[in-house]
Amino acid sequence: MSEKRMRGLVIPSITPMKENGTIDEEGIANFAEFLVKAGVNCLYPNGTNGESLILEPEEHERIAEIMVKTSNGRVPVFIQCGAMSTQRAASYALHSVKIGADGAGIMTPAFFPLDEEALFRYYSDIITKLPPDYPVYIYNIPGYTTNDVSPALLNRLLNAFPSIVGIKFSKPDLMRAQDYLEKSDRRPELLIGCDSLFLQCLTIGGVGTVSGPGSIFHERFTRLYRQYNEGDIKGAIETQRQIVKTDRELEGIPPIPALKTLLKLRGVIKSDICRAPLRSLTKDEVSKLDKILNEYFKEENLNG
Repeated sequence: MSEKRMRGLVIPSITPMKENGTIDEEGIANFAEFLVKAGVNCLYPNGTNGESLILEPEEHERIAEIMVKTSNGRVPVFIQCGAMSTQRAASYALHSVKIGADGAGIMTPAFFPLDEEALFRYYSDIITKLPPDYPVYIYNIPGYTTNDVSPALLNRLLNAFPSIVGIKFSKPDLMRAQDYLEKSDRRPELLIGCDSLFLQCLTIGGVGTVSGPGSIFHERFTRLYRQYNEGDIKGAIETQRQIVKTDRELEGIPPIPALKTLLKLRGVIKSDICRAPLRSLTKDEVSKLDKILNEYFKEENLNG
């Protein structure tokens, strides 16, 4: 089984788009290169921040191909393969195997309420189509999908499929996160999808965070992970405090357009276009983001 895993700062990458709304292949490659050189620990394209559910299947696959090719083995690349239908999700997962990705993340289906048995069958029908040693992470974001992977369901999946190595949990609930770790017969690798709980996730036994803002403020996130691993807990607490401060400042601004605007302001991508129904930001929102970024540059002693 591949030893490459989703650990540390994992970036659920946005999808750069051209002014006409089509995906920007050159921009995707440049973004991947930027992230690798920034020292992030793993790339995770085609997730929530990548606008995956409003991408065409061929776009989804092309983005995955570019990310894998550009990273060229320098950092792990896991492809988010969840979709509204089991058939589509399985197709994406098989494609991730074909292109040489290091593994797959599979989000629960969205909108339609599913009970535990339906969710178990969804994951089973996908994973049984994959090589038995292909690493898979469950992706649970109940606030968006309405479907929740309970600790009991995760344990059932872990027992059924050795290739499931962990879970990405996108909800600010440390009690549930700890239940995933303590109530599983085989301890999963846990990643939190909440910037304000990065350090707390590590301290309870988690392995990292999946952070969209981490692509912009990567200096801070990679520093926290390094400080924690080196035993500099006092430093890590201060860095986490800084991350929380920025996290609160971003509240109220649509998250995906905000990420693209910040990346544009930082000079990483050319356009902040998002696909409808996501909207463009107002001048006041852009001004607020510009202020946040400039303050970050000052605090980190960076040239904007």
